[in-house]
Amino acid sequence: MNDANILKNIKVMIIDDSNTIRRSAEIFLKSSGCEVILAEDGFEAMSKIVDNP
Repeated sequence: MNDANILKNIKVMIIDDSNTIRRSAEIFLKSSGCEVILAEDGFEAMSKIVDNP
């Protein structure tokens, strides 16, 4: 299997209060083929989980 596609089509949620950390992780994961959802805290994450099962 090609390592570049190992994460393709995986949905990932990044939950962190630091915008820099969220954006850095988002860039890395998207470049690996992941679908990325961002949340600043647990409350926002729970709301997004309901909206993005």
